[in-house]
Amino acid sequence: MTPDDSLSEAPPLRGATLALVSVCLALGGVSALEARHVSVVHGFPLPWLHVFATTGPPWLLLAATLPFALRLASSPSLRANKTHMVLLHLLVFATIAFAHAALLTWIMGLENPVARLFSLTARFERALASAMPITVPMYGAVLAAAWAMTEARERERRSVRASQLEAQLHAASLASLRAKLQPHFLYNTLQGIATLAADHRPQQAVTAIEQLSELLHASLRDDGRDEVPVHEEVQLAERYLGLQRMRFGERLRYELAVAPAVADCRVPVLLLQPLVENAVVHGLEAGQERLNVTIAAGVVPEGLELLVENDGPALDPAAAPGEGHGVGIAATRARLHTAYGDRASLTLLPREGGGVTVRLVLPRSKP
Repeated sequence: MTPDDSLSEAPPLRGATLALVSVCLALGGVSALEARHVSVVHGFPLPWLHVFATTGPPWLLLAATLPFALRLASSPSLRANKTHMVLLHLLVFATIAFAHAALLTWIMGLENPVARLFSLTARFERALASAMPITVPMYGAVLAAAWAMTEARERERRSVRASQLEAQLHAASLASLRAKLQPHFLYNTLQGIATLAADHRPQQAVTAIEQLSELLHASLRDDGRDEVPVHEEVQLAERYLGLQRMRFGERLRYELAVAPAVADCRVPVLLLQPLVENAVVHGLEAGQERLNVTIAAGVVPEGLELLVENDGPALDPAAAPGEGHGVGIAATRARLHTAYGDRASLTLLPREGGGVTVRLVLPRSKP
């Protein structure tokens, strides 16, 4: 067990121990009140000192020994070997039960001198029979409490581990997305820049180099930010489209529309990149003559809406409504689910006039 485990287990164990001692003392008080009431009803009221002296010791014994059993039952090292654990609990229970019976034997002789006429063995057997209805349920309650605390800790640990794995998966997916951005179109972009230079168009070549530098800087940046403002994410997509326009020329046109109300809202970094890339890959690279891409961001009742529209190939009529095709769409949908759960969605819709509209709905989150 690591130090962190000890720290996490200590507060619940202390609370359960305090509760157990309190229950034993409370039951001892009830036992004392009952003994006093019986003596009064029979016309021989016993002094309170005598009542506490004869009823208190067994409960004080349980208050002192049962916390040890609770700690024993909560020990992770003992739970690893079930046979050892069972034998140890049987030994501890037998010790407590015999000690409890020994106290009752002493109290029996103190209360009733007639009981001394019987042998010590007979008195002890009777006391042991009287102790069992108390020690068995009390020890059983201790084991049940230890089991409940153990299960609660295990659920908490599983939840923490699941959260950690989910965060690691999210980080790995983002790193993979960033890495994928470079080789996919880097060669074509550099070839385009070389062509501009060969055609003696230095200003266009410099502009393309600046755009490529900014795009790679954004994709390679590792500043711990999982989210960026909408205007920054749209600007990143614009750089990508600008570089692709250098390659395809007038065959590619794009428009951007970001509502001021959502410009500073936070969205996952590189959220739009795979969607815009899909439009270019399945449109122009697939042989379409022209492609128009529109990126829009606005407010909807559910929160923030992002639209990526293109007039490329239409959706497959045989595909289920709203289902995405391709790794980019699937990865984006998985990222949204990881970040927002059921509060976010990604839907593919047929665009009026032909093409596809990718609609993303996210909760509005501002810095």
